[in-house]
Amino acid sequence: MSSTAKLQSLSRMIWLLVLPIFLGCQQTKVVLVPSGDPVMLAKPTKASVYSFDKNQKLVGPSTVIIPAGWYALPK
Repeated sequence: MSSTAKLQSLSRMIWLLVLPIFLGCQQTKVVLVPSGDPVMLAKPTKASVYSFDKNQKLVGPSTVIIPAGWYALPK
């Protein structure tokens, strides 16, 4: 095998290994949720929330961690 053939073979092998990296090994899927629809949290989320005390008075905001699997709804 000549040195030119070896070089071409090596070049092809490098491209086959590098090309998936350039194209991206991981795909990101984005789903747009219509405004007003509930969504389920995929991971624990830190959020500022308001709540009502025993006299039904609005208090807050307080920072809490909402667990994964809980739903978030619009007002």
